[in-house]
Amino acid sequence: MKTSLYPLFFFVSDTFDISAFFKGRPDSFSFQAEPPKSETLRFYDTFDWKGWNQKKAIVHCGYRLSVVEMKNGRELGSASLRKIPHSFFAGAIDEKTIATRLLNLSKLRAFICFATVETEVKRWRVLDENQKTIASIELRSIQSNFQGPGKITVKLSPIRGYGKELETVAEHLKQSPDYLEKSSFLDFYTTILAATATVPANYSPKPSFRLKPGNTIDKSARELLLSTLEVIHTNEQWIPKNIDTEFLHDYRVATRRTRSILAQLKGIFPPEELYHYKQAFRELGKRTNNLRDQDVYLIQAKKFKDLLPISMRDSLDPFFTDLRNRHKKELRTFSRYLGSEKYRLLMQEWESFLKNETSPDLKTTPDAEKKTSDVAVLTIQKAWKKVTRHGRNISRIATDTELHALRLDCKKLRYLLEFYASLFPAKTLQSVVRQLKTLQDNLGTFVDLSVQQNYLDDYLSHLESTAKNIPFAASLGGLVTALYHEREKVRSHFHSAFDAFDKSETEALFNELFNKYR
Repeated sequence: MKTSLYPLFFFVSDTFDISAFFKGRPDSFSFQAEPPKSETLRFYDTFDWKGWNQKKAIVHCGYRLSVVEMKNGRELGSASLRKIPHSFFAGAIDEKTIATRLLNLSKLRAFICFATVETEVKRWRVLDENQKTIASIELRSIQSNFQGPGKITVKLSPIRGYGKELETVAEHLKQSPDYLEKSSFLDFYTTILAATATVPANYSPKPSFRLKPGNTIDKSARELLLSTLEVIHTNEQWIPKNIDTEFLHDYRVATRRTRSILAQLKGIFPPEELYHYKQAFRELGKRTNNLRDQDVYLIQAKKFKDLLPISMRDSLDPFFTDLRNRHKKELRTFSRYLGSEKYRLLMQEWESFLKNETSPDLKTTPDAEKKTSDVAVLTIQKAWKKVTRHGRNISRIATDTELHALRLDCKKLRYLLEFYASLFPAKTLQSVVRQLKTLQDNLGTFVDLSVQQNYLDDYLSHLESTAKNIPFAASLGGLVTALYHEREKVRSHFHSAFDAFDKSETEALFNELFNKYR
């Protein structure tokens, strides 16, 4: 007989009689009851369901938070969590094992409570002839209007070394007239989802629409931009809640993608509308710049402190306190804008424009009826050539202006690759993006460090010169110096990062993409 090292789950009907089950037990077993209790189960996951996608459940019950492997119900770790938060970050958990498990799922996204269910629980210890505990039985019923298999679940948990005995109890349970079927923790989990009308979201911050290569570029561009607008709408409603920074980040990326694709649509969209919406989304991006900069500083507070000698680190605390206060004000301002009539009308007009099915006027939009595949190849090829040409012309010094401009070129190329991704072989495209990402990481880190250094320089210039502020100013100055050295280190690696991208293998990958439509 196959023995189990993991809990076994069974569904039983709501007429299940546990006393009858005990009366017919094998002679070698007895059962010792524990006091029945009511338990509230709370299930957490990130907004993009990283736990679900990696087959891990995050469950809070009885002041403990546990990570459970869905396929077998094995508890991978648990920690005390007496407060019941609506959301929390992995880094806030003190117990190392479960904190590591959660960090492996998400370092930046918060875990949000998406389902709460009240249950009634009865438990028994299963004893052998020597009155030694060999397993436990848990009978859990969901207290809701939910009907069907899973409303009442029996869980048999083994004690190490007693797998055969557990299987004997399981076989006995199956003889009950109220036994429905053997299940699993995953079945129990999906039952909770059904009971709370929760559906795991298939969220991705990237455009998910599949393009048809033979469609006109006018039609495809509108479909892609509508898909990106969905990402904007999804995140805009969460930003004011200030749960995690990724809502604002994904929102900003979606607006930048929109601006980037608009910049490629000369001859495809009417010039007046094109200019109007490019300006509108540029302004929208500017409204979030300070908020994002503050997010980055607050996320990396420990990293920034670690750049300084230990004796100077605590002197930075007033800076981060001030940042948090500024962030609150900035968030309130932007949240008011998101709820304003001006913003609502902009999004409404933009959506109406994208859904307009009127045939394009070829006098003002001469390229609107070109095939999507042709435009995709042309624009990607043009953007790639621009990156290589500008990168090759960058001086050995690699000035700030040169690197910043190349970063924008790389972003435009990356957005085009993502917009037209569904047209190309996934394996080849992934290789191209991987090659580009290494270069982007170098440029992105450089620009981020430049922005951070400039922010601190400006902050210092407005700091009141008082004796009280001397340690504070010294720490800020030390951080500026540390960031400068970090930035110069990144700058020194630029040419090797670019050379790794600008090689024959990369050219072959791009040509492999283009050859599909040549």
